[in-house]
Amino acid sequence: MVTSLSTYSISKNYKHGRINANKNITVDFSPGEITALTGHNGAGKTTLLKQIMGVVKPDSGSITYRGISFIRESNKARELIAMMPQFHAPLVGVTLRQAIEAVGKIRGISHLEMNESIDQIAHDLKIEKWLNIPGQKLSGGLQRLTSFAMTVVAPPPILLFDEPTNDVDPVRRIIVWEYLRKLANNDHIIVVVTHNLFEVERYADRYILLNEGKVTQDEHTSILRKELLSSSLLSITSNKPLDEAKIPDNLNTNIKDGALEYSIHLTNDQIPKAIEWLLQGIKSNKITHYSLSPFPLDMLYRGLTDG
Repeated sequence: MVTSLSTYSISKNYKHGRINANKNITVDFSPGEITALTGHNGAGKTTLLKQIMGVVKPDSGSITYRGISFIRESNKARELIAMMPQFHAPLVGVTLRQAIEAVGKIRGISHLEMNESIDQIAHDLKIEKWLNIPGQKLSGGLQRLTSFAMTVVAPPPILLFDEPTNDVDPVRRIIVWEYLRKLANNDHIIVVVTHNLFEVERYADRYILLNEGKVTQDEHTSILRKELLSSSLLSITSNKPLDEAKIPDNLNTNIKDGALEYSIHLTNDQIPKAIEWLLQGIKSNKITHYSLSPFPLDMLYRGLTDG
């Protein structure tokens, strides 16, 4: 039996069709793989997760897993999926341990297994000393980690995370991604909404870029890494406008902040010619400052989404 989660031509409109939250999205999510969903705010990422979860019904298309239609049987979707929402779970009046325990009870695990599972999750996330602290007294980062722990206790086959590392400190961000890798290695389907492209490049297996409700890129992250390694950014400050006609051929020039700052996207084979031109500009006192660095991930992202 096919064990991938499949969405076929999913569309969702709001305001009588004037806003396309999702438009003809067809993607498969496979066990053992961490898929990152990224894109601008309003690109349709969270709407897609909610449709998979069965809390928002698409206008058209299908969502299937193991022969089950999550649109017709939304109750099955909620049995087979756990979703960490974008915002903190309400934790007033319960401790961190009690919040995780409540979800574990819903998922039907025994008392003995519950304690072992909670202790292990707390150990892995390095949050043991806060287990008995009331939720309202936890920092934003710890509340976020509590939501994460509530999602992964007795984990179902499909796990959806909406910006799981928001507000989390740098050390535990790494721990969260390592935990996601452990879940993927145990054949869970992992889908993560994130704006942090550095984390995507480092930890995800695949990234799907949404723009205006449509999939514009669906690649293995090795492709993203290859693009980064094959490109550099030459940044230049000049004391007078440079003659664009004299900039080496085939260089993509983006002039910003007037005419005195230049950002030039270079492929690796263009670098020698660009350096030769740069040295001429320095010698003639036209170029006052410069830097050559790997092409920034955020600029690549802006290029993929047209700004």
